[in-house]
Amino acid sequence: MKVFLKPLYSQLNPGISNCPLGCEQVCQVHQQAPNLQPPPGYTCPLSIHQAQTCAEVVHGTTDVIFNKAATGDGKSLAAYAPGLINPHFRIMGLYPTIELVEDQTRSQQGWHSLFGLDAEERIDRLFGEELSRRVQQAENSNKFQELLLAIQHKPILLTNPDIFHLITHFQYRHPAYGNDLLPFALADFPDLWVFDEFHIFGPHQEAAVLNSMTLIRRAQSDQRPRRFLFTSATPKPDFINQLQQSGLKAVEISGNYASETTPGYRQVLQPVELEFVALKDADSLDWLTENVDRLTALLQIESHGRGLVILNSVAQAGRAARLLQRLLPGVLVREISGRIDRRERSQTQLALKNATQPVLVIGTSAVDVGVDFKIHLLIFESSDSATVIQRLGRLGRHPGFSAYKAFVLLSGRTPWVIARLQEHLEPEQSVERSQLQEAIAEAFDAPKEFQEYRNRWGAIQAQGMLWKMGEGNAKVMQPVRDRMVADLQKVYGSKLKPWLNDWKDLAKSDIGKATQQELLRFRGGSTLQAAVWDGSHFYTYDLLRLLPYALVETTTREAFLDAATSAGLGAEAFPQDHTQIYLRVQEWVDDRFDVSLHCNWNSSDLKCCELTLLSRLSLVGHPQSEVGKCLYQKKLLAFLVPLGIRQLHWEVSRHLKLSPVFGLHYLTDGSNKQGYACAFNQDALLLAALHGRLTKFCRLQPQSLIF
Repeated sequence: MKVFLKPLYSQLNPGISNCPLGCEQVCQVHQQAPNLQPPPGYTCPLSIHQAQTCAEVVHGTTDVIFNKAATGDGKSLAAYAPGLINPHFRIMGLYPTIELVEDQTRSQQGWHSLFGLDAEERIDRLFGEELSRRVQQAENSNKFQELLLAIQHKPILLTNPDIFHLITHFQYRHPAYGNDLLPFALADFPDLWVFDEFHIFGPHQEAAVLNSMTLIRRAQSDQRPRRFLFTSATPKPDFINQLQQSGLKAVEISGNYASETTPGYRQVLQPVELEFVALKDADSLDWLTENVDRLTALLQIESHGRGLVILNSVAQAGRAARLLQRLLPGVLVREISGRIDRRERSQTQLALKNATQPVLVIGTSAVDVGVDFKIHLLIFESSDSATVIQRLGRLGRHPGFSAYKAFVLLSGRTPWVIARLQEHLEPEQSVERSQLQEAIAEAFDAPKEFQEYRNRWGAIQAQGMLWKMGEGNAKVMQPVRDRMVADLQKVYGSKLKPWLNDWKDLAKSDIGKATQQELLRFRGGSTLQAAVWDGSHFYTYDLLRLLPYALVETTTREAFLDAATSAGLGAEAFPQDHTQIYLRVQEWVDDRFDVSLHCNWNSSDLKCCELTLLSRLSLVGHPQSEVGKCLYQKKLLAFLVPLGIRQLHWEVSRHLKLSPVFGLHYLTDGSNKQGYACAFNQDALLLAALHGRLTKFCRLQPQSLIF
């Protein structure tokens, strides 16, 4: 189905005497950054949503601001304008990937230059690898001390939500200091916390961030206003409602838009021809192969053809890159994924800018958020609505091409998506961006998707945080805990028990302890994670997504880390507690191995439709038998859903309308007769929360299928 997306124009800030920032005689932005020129006939270089966001951060009465401006319309400048106008204003920016931290650093350097500020003196950037490097280089230092120094040293700190989460959940300790020092420093340092691209996270992360925000709010030692800003075109209404329930005041700023040339508006997105492709029984590589001639024509029609393909799997991205390098000899095909280091990514970005021949980048979520590419062709696999909308926002941000074309590849495992799209869109229709966004939200997301997670686990996650707060100086923390409990009970009600019984009960069993561990992690471990040594690349990846496409050999953690550190990486990137195996890739293969899971237990020994610790796991279908036993001695937090005769795990996925990237796997028991849909770790918690929607499967006891 093909539709035509109209262009998008964003309203400019009216400027002097009508400015949300209160400018009466002179524009303070243009005054401080004279080279940041407003459009002809206007006094302010900002869009209206940028000025409104800055004003709300500096002068407003709300605690939380959601900037919902369109992708490409300058949400980042809106977030950091308060710190550029007032150099004493302090900001912590939280970005989900290292690439976004680096990309934001480059943007900050440009803005600081325009405002006459010294970026080197004002900006710090910190993520796991950088933190490990600082500890190694400093004398007698540790992560606690380096984090404290970073928090207090410079007015702008760019980091990730993982570090933020670990600090607020009291995971960094130092015997010479109280446990409250680092979280309280975090609560006292910034005037503003910026959460970028938060839509890519799920309900587990939303619950964790809500709890962290409550801590910051109640740990403040003064009445200085602190704000939280979320910059995303697609924030989740349920999350906003939860924040408001906790007592946080929230406001949404969307920007004002038109779809045609309008006085007082500037163009931010070009028109796009958009085609939804139902793959049915094919996969994305099949489609790319079948459409090679079409891709060639689309790339060659421009003088400097530039395209981007985004796939949901690192292994698939590698296969696609190798395939298209053979099939597109006149095109420079480059890969950007989790296995490609920053040096190669920089080379690819230079090629996009300077190469005389057409360039096609094959990427994964590593290019999914924030990193800007000047392209006219976009092809991507679908997942949830927020990701689809965000990926579409990669296209049309730059003028200079004659036409812009996008293909959305719809998995055959989600047949309801194309049917729902057809209910809201007509073929060949010209549509507003807002209309398309509504259609995508209806088509891709199940009703109240994972709301059950918050009901089941949100309060228990909060109990875990409160428990950690109580370890150490309880007298100091008790007043803060009491205030937090009062706030969080507005969200979770009686489920948040001040005496923390649910959390204590979990500690009484091995399954409960594994659940506690998962609840206190930010991103969690939804997959069976492998540390991968791939030529000169080192990264972590889902074992069950890797093995169908690779011949490998196992190695030791010591040998792996020796090679990784020689390549400039630290052990921080490969946490031992959450890495199941260390592998070295021998060869990538183009013909997929049909790999599945086998558990050497009888059906009567397996717990279904509840959390369990799964052991004696084997991988079947891979030609290297030694690899198949790599999980046999592990105990993994899992959730099993029994399947009927001739059913596959995709039946559960379709019933729950899960995203194609959800970690659901097929597993057989010791008899090889009974099949299960199986999820691990954080995905197991999500399935446990959805237990009430699994009745048609869970009433099938495995024993009844055998006798």
